[in-house]
Amino acid sequence: MTHSARRRWFALLTPGQTTGIMLAGLDVVGGPVVPLAEATYADADAARAAFGHPAPAPGAGRFVDFLVVPELPGVEVRDGVLTETRAPSGTEFWRLEADGRRRVVSYYDTPAYGWRNGRGDVRPAQHVGLRARYAGGGDYVAAFEDGVDGVHLVAVGEDPPEGFAWTKVGVSRRTVPLSDVELYDATTGDPFAHTP
Repeated sequence: MTHSARRRWFALLTPGQTTGIMLAGLDVVGGPVVPLAEATYADADAARAAFGHPAPAPGAGRFVDFLVVPELPGVEVRDGVLTETRAPSGTEFWRLEADGRRRVVSYYDTPAYGWRNGRGDVRPAQHVGLRARYAGGGDYVAAFEDGVDGVHLVAVGEDPPEGFAWTKVGVSRRTVPLSDVELYDATTGDPFAHTP
């Protein structure tokens, strides 16, 4: 995992989102965010209060989970709200304990691999985020990753397309030059103009 100087966002998760990520491999993210540098919450209760989340149910853990989302191409934040998208490569999943301790639980290792240390289906969401029409043929999930030249194309299916390598059962990946693809937003179908 390579970090860059890109802007990073703090997104507090609900218990349902935590369960979706860790047990089902959910990779769709969106909702209220704050710049990571401003997320100086002393403990889980302070973070919960800042985002308007209710106190945990009796007997539930006193911790909260949050994501650190890098602002890679395709990530759009307007007025403090992250537009729903596929988790960008390198998104970190953290736990903030009741006593203020923080620890990394997992990270999103591109749509070809999904969440590390999680369970569930690793097939990437197809209805949100970037997609690419490849000059060599086909329409695929597309993802950028810090430190990688080009764009990752991710295919889902029984057999990997030519030039793709398996990453998990039913998922394969290939990295191609940006000039070989036409990127678009999966939700709107609008073209996406990448500016480095």
